[in-house]
Order: sequence, then C-alpha cells, then structure tokens
Amino acid sequence: MKSLLSLAAVPLLISVLHADTIRLRDGRELEGVVMSEEGDDYVVMVQVTKTIRDQRRIPKKDVLEIVGEKKDETAYEDLEDLVPAPDGLEVSDYDARISKLEDFAKEFPESSLIRKVEPMMKTLEEEREIVAAGGVKFEGKMLSAEERTSAAFTLDSRIVAAEMEDSIESGRRTDALRAWDRLQKEFPTSRAYRDSIPAIQKVMQRQLAAVNKELDTLDRRLEEQATNLERVPVKDRARAREAIEARATAYLRKVAQEEEAGERWISLDPFQKTQLSKVKSLLESELRRLENLDTLQLPDGDAAWSEAWATLSGSPSDEEAREAFSSAREARLPEKYLDMLEAKMPAK
Repeated sequence: MKSLLSLAAVPLLISVLHADTIRLRDGRELEGVVMSEEGDDYVVMVQVTKTIRDQRRIPKKDVLEIVGEKKDETAYEDLEDLVPAPDGLEVSDYDARISKLEDFAKEFPESSLIRKVEPMMKTLEEEREIVAAGGVKFEGKMLSAEERTSAAFTLDSRIVAAEMEDSIESGRRTDALRAWDRLQKEFPTSRAYRDSIPAIQKVMQRQLAAVNKELDTLDRRLEEQATNLERVPVKDRARAREAIEARATAYLRKVAQEEEAGERWISLDPFQKTQLSKVKSLLESELRRLENLDTLQLPDGDAAWSEAWATLSGSPSDEEAREAFSSAREARLPEKYLDMLEAKMPAK
C-alpha cells in the first residue's frame, strides 16, 4: 500500500504520453503506462518529472478499472490548430496540412472525430484551390487571383508589414528589422510603411538598449570567460578553448553569409564586439533618420496604384492611360508594379 500512496501523492506531476487511466476504488484516478502484471500487482511506469520516470506497483485489489488511452483523441490534439490556417500559406503548406488530416482518417476510420476532420479538410482544400489559382489568404480572408492582383501594391506591402508585426510580437527583433528593411525598400510610399514607423522605432530602441548592455559588460564577461577557462581541468582545457573558437568561427561565417545576401541587420553574438558596434551605429543612424522623416511629403502609393489600376482596367483613351501610368510613376511605385500597370496599357 505504501507504493500506492506514493503514486497518489504526485498525480498532478504525472504527464505520460499514450497513458492509461487507472481508476482506483477510492475514487481517485491515476495516469501511467501499465507495463505488465506480476502476481497480485500491476507494474506501472509513471512520469514524475519531465526527465524522471518511476516504475511502481499497484495492488490489483485497489484498482476498479483500467481505461486504455483513446489514441484517436490523442492524435486529434495535433490536428486542432490546422484550421483556421494562417495567412499567406503556399500550396505546399496546404498540402502538408491536408495530408495530416488524411492520415488521421485512414488510421481511425471509425472515430467519432471524423465528423470534425472532414469539414476541416474541406476548408483547407477550398483555400488551397484559391491559392493554386493565384489567390492568397490575408487577414483571415481568402482573396481570388483577380482580387489579389487588383490590390497588389497595397496587399503586398501589408503582408510584409504583418510579417514585421508577427516578429515583434514573438520578440524576434532582428527578424522584425529585416522585414522593415523589405518594407522600406520595396514599398517606401505605401501606407503600411508609414503606419509601421512608430512600431519599428520602439524595436530599434529596445535593440539599441540590448546592444549597449552587451558592449558595456563585454570586457567583464570576457574576463569571466577566461577565468572559467582556467578553472577547467588541464586535460579538458584545450577542448574547451577549441569549442569557444569554433563557436566564434561559425558565427563569423554566418554573418559573412548574411552580409553577402545583402542583410543589414546581422545576427548578434554577445562576445563579438565588432558586430555589436556595427549594429549599434546602424541603429543610431536609423533612429535619427526616422525622427527627421516627414511622412507627409511622401506620395500616396496606394492611391496611385488603385487609381491607375482602375483606369487601365476600364476602356481608357490613350491619353487617359498615359496620365494614369505617369501618375503611378510619379508616386514612385517600384518597377515591379509599374510593369504590371504597363502590361494593361492599350495596345498601340
């Protein structure tokens, strides 16, 4: 009975995947994997902590029933987040999600959860069809290829801005800064660009504070690293030093690749002063530039795109078409979008 009481004392700590539910005659329920039966006892494996498992014996006379795990319910837990699908998925992303649902249906054809899986699959298949035809999902709504194209400049800028916002919410400041770079490079006259400035300024300020802290404490941390290295047994010291050097080499190689790819916002390492100082200077420069930026002087690229597309999608005269295209160019729309507009110009 001692082992039973010991087991009952930790029911809230037990977290066993694919577990059986062991119902005791006194009304308590325990979760564990029944490994075997030995005489008058059940041998049960329980997860005491994330890293510690314990094998215990439970007298059969104390057990009312053992309910095997409902494997379909456990498997379904991994599917619940597949729908609704997030914005911006590609066809391959939809295929992967649909495949998971199909696998469930094949493995558990008699499960009552099939009634939930089938509508999920139908939703994903319908969305996949729209994406395959050139559409996109944005802000939870499916846009057809025609709707996507007609709002291309505005939609594309908002998608990049949404990527930036997602990175901010996730605390990935470097990713947010990289998305911001795309936004200001590709959509400098978009409303999404202007609206994103306050948020990215806060990101830059936080990143600058973090970088300054790393630089201020760098010498002390390097001294601590050297001291700790000296405390390593002599036989292991060379290996420890090699590990530190290998990490630094791998980091510098990664940064070189990022810079070669044109990234201004490189990854950071708390022990690499040159890169920390470089990012510090860039942050200070960008913050000054944004403080002095007069967004009221920027042309309205969204309006220019919308008006030009509407005009060229109708039956404009040659003069009207030229004026619409000229207005879009004056609004500093990128070449990609000017090319799209030019393709709709009346044939000469």
